[in-house]
Amino acid sequence: MSDDKDIARNAILLAGNSLQSNLLKDSIEQKVALTIRLVSPETLYSQRDETLGSDTSYIIIDYSAIGNRNVAKYLEVFEDVEGYTQEILLNAPPNLAHAEMLKWQNLVGVFYDTDTIETLVNGFERILAGELWMSRKLVYEYVHFYRRRQCAKTSPYYTKLTKREQQIIKLLGDGASNTEIADALFVSENTVKAHLHNAFKKIKVKNRLQALLWVKNNVATSEFVP
Repeated sequence: MSDDKDIARNAILLAGNSLQSNLLKDSIEQKVALTIRLVSPETLYSQRDETLGSDTSYIIIDYSAIGNRNVAKYLEVFEDVEGYTQEILLNAPPNLAHAEMLKWQNLVGVFYDTDTIETLVNGFERILAGELWMSRKLVYEYVHFYRRRQCAKTSPYYTKLTKREQQIIKLLGDGASNTEIADALFVSENTVKAHLHNAFKKIKVKNRLQALLWVKNNVATSEFVP
C-alpha cells in the first residue's frame, strides 16, 4: 500500500487571481501532495460542473475572497452537487462564530488569517491523512448542533461492524485522532485508517465528520459503558 503522502490529489483554490493567491497556491503545492487550480468565485459559480470536475478532492476556500455576505451564495450553489468534495476554509477571521461554520457540512479544516504557513502545511498534511483540522470545541459544536438528544437505540449498521471497527468508531465518536486511537488500541495508524475505511463504507458515510455525527446519532450511550 502506498503512503498517503505519495498520492497527489486535485484541489481548487477559490480565491481572487492575485499575486498573494498565486504565492499561497505555490507554497502549498511545494509542501503537500496536492495539485491546485486557482479559480475565481465568479467562474466557479457560472461554470460549476465543468470547473469542479469528478477528480476534485478538495475545495480550498479563501474566506476573504467570498466574504461573509457571499457564504450563503456559495452554499446555495453547492447544495445539489453530485458526488462529494471536501472543503477547507482559509483566512477565516478568529472571531468567526461557530454557528456560521456549522452551515458547512463537508468542512474538514479551518485555518485563520493569523495562522503561519507552517501551521497551514501541518494542517493540510493531517487533512490528507484523513484527520479533521479544527478545534475540538468546533467539532463538539457540530455534534450538538446536529444532535439534540441522546441516542437510546443502536443502529443495525453498527452491529455489522467487526469488534475492532466498533472500538475504533466509538473512539472516533469521542473526538479521538487516528494517533490517539492507535495509542489506545496498541495498533499502527495505518491499521486504524484501514479499519476506518471499511467502517465508513458499512455505515455509509464519506468522511470523518460525518462518521462522528453518525456515531452520536446511531450508537446508544450504553455502548460506551466499559
